[in-house]
Parts: sequence; C-alpha cells; structure tokens
Amino acid sequence: MNIERVQFLTVPVTDQAKAWDFYVGKLGFDLLVDVNGPRGPFIMVGSFQQSTADIDADIAELRAQGIEVGDAEEMPWGRVTSSKDPDGNVMGLLEPSGYGNGPR
Repeated sequence: MNIERVQFLTVPVTDQAKAWDFYVGKLGFDLLVDVNGPRGPFIMVGSFQQSTADIDADIAELRAQGIEVGDAEEMPWGRVTSSKDPDGNVMGLLEPSGYGNGPR
C-alpha cells in the first residue's frame, strides 16, 4: 500500500443549502468549492478534521446554535464528543491529550 493520507471525504447530504449552513455557517468550515458539477451542485469544505483546544467551550457554542452534541468523554488520547449533521452523519470532536491525536 502506498496510501499516505486522506485527500477528502464524501459526505452524502439530502439538502445542499442545509449542509452549507451547517458546515460553513455553524461549524465555520472554509468553503473551498461551490460549483455546478456534472452531476449537480457540488460543494467542498475544509477543516474536516475537528480538533479543538477547548472542547467544553465548543460544546457550549454548538449547543447555543441548536446542534445536539454529547458531553465530553475522557479517553487516553484526549476528550471526545460527537454530533450529527442534518442528514445524520456522525462527526467527532477531539481535544487531544499529551498522549497524542489517536489511539495506539
């Protein structure tokens, strides 16, 4: 295998406008592409890996925006939580510990 990294992930959505509002408007992701592609509208957002220095503040901000998000849980690699986008796609949020950014 010569796979080095994930270039991008496809997240299926049923409503492009709701997805744009959620990812760009609420989560603050950068809008990288917004075009009419060969199969219809296509948007690409940046910063899909969600990592934070203050998970509690981010949980409070997400909840203030009406996004359901779980309480932070302690793991060896940091404090984690998750939420769902309007189509039910689960997204994780990590506040890394000194142990690193992922399980070993």
